[in-house]
Amino acid sequence: MKPEESSRYLDALRHLHALRRPPRRAVNALGACALTTVLAATLSACGGSGSSIKASVSSGRPGTVVTLSGNAGSGCVPGQNWFGFSFERAGDQTNGPATALTAPVATNGSWSASFVVPPYLGGSTSRGPGAPIAAGSYQFVTTACKSHKVLSTPFRVTSSVPAPEPASDFVGIAATSDGQGYWVVRADGAMLSYGDAEPITSLPAGSVGAGTPIVALARTYDGHGAWLVNSEGHVYDLGDARSYGSLASGKAAQAPITSMAGTPDGRGYWLLAADGQVYGFGDAHLAGMPNSYSAPYDAIVARPAGGYIITGADDAENYAYPGALVLGGGPGYTMSATLVGAASTPSGNGTWLAGSDGGVYSFGTGTGNAAVTFYGSVPGDKVTLKAPITGMAASPDGGGYWLLGADGTIFDFGDAHFFGDPVSP
Repeated sequence: MKPEESSRYLDALRHLHALRRPPRRAVNALGACALTTVLAATLSACGGSGSSIKASVSSGRPGTVVTLSGNAGSGCVPGQNWFGFSFERAGDQTNGPATALTAPVATNGSWSASFVVPPYLGGSTSRGPGAPIAAGSYQFVTTACKSHKVLSTPFRVTSSVPAPEPASDFVGIAATSDGQGYWVVRADGAMLSYGDAEPITSLPAGSVGAGTPIVALARTYDGHGAWLVNSEGHVYDLGDARSYGSLASGKAAQAPITSMAGTPDGRGYWLLAADGQVYGFGDAHLAGMPNSYSAPYDAIVARPAGGYIITGADDAENYAYPGALVLGGGPGYTMSATLVGAASTPSGNGTWLAGSDGGVYSFGTGTGNAAVTFYGSVPGDKVTLKAPITGMAASPDGGGYWLLGADGTIFDFGDAHFFGDPVSP
């Protein structure tokens, strides 16, 4: 589905909600209906009276993780009569920016999901570009599966400033070139190395402000250094990493920076903002970028042969550049949680995406044009997370991947071996 098609579908869907009638045809997705995880307390959901949504909170800042569950009633079919939830400004049901997430629904109508309040909401062809989240009244909206009743519940955004991350939270992971080690970084810029990853000196204490945490890292080509980026786009160079620039002070992006990726030769890097804007430094040339229709965007990963892939946080849409090829996902794609990280296959034509709940989704093609292999996930291993997943990295041969929890726990899958983590003895 092309971006403009996603936009038109979202417009149509919201119009149908406003008219209190179901969509007449399903288009692979709810670009705007989706689980914006109803952070609200109870909301009669999709199945009619007696159904409700249980959520952990009814207010919060961008970055707040909300868990919810409910029952949509029997007979719900994603893309036909079940479209999850949309999250939008109160009173803007047919106008204004929105995001959406379609939660998986069981045969008996039960569903659950985890949603991260975004710093930016997507736009559309009729409503114009997206917009940053602002303090004020928002709402979650859904349409019942059988009765087609439009239901909503309020949510209060308390501040446009993202929720402060504890300095001890781990936010990024990068693998060594041979896959026999990895680095992890905390929100305060502290670096830890495992396996054959060369120790890299951390940022001095106090270098990172509480409101502008480190959000991602990228290693240098030789593995003797790394770049860290904070939410405002300031890049820190460690070890032998050369500085290629940062976003200019006072000219910050319209949306917070959410991810970064180094070029294959290590002579530059890209920064990605939540609205889809890409900033290139050094030899990181711009090859294109998505519009704000599927915003927020959570990750950018380099393609070995050049270019990059950008992923949507709430619909898993994968855009590969150059060419703006859609590898998969898109409005209406069912997910159990907001996405927080991604990794590319060695071919550069496929991805693995990680959700905040530890779920993993694979798209595109890998070696020999075969479908990307799924190696497992945290929910699949029936492991209960103690903290949300915040990052992901793949082994160089594409035979596995690691997931990083905010508490430092590392989960390994496939041939991505475990070399230690901050919480293990």
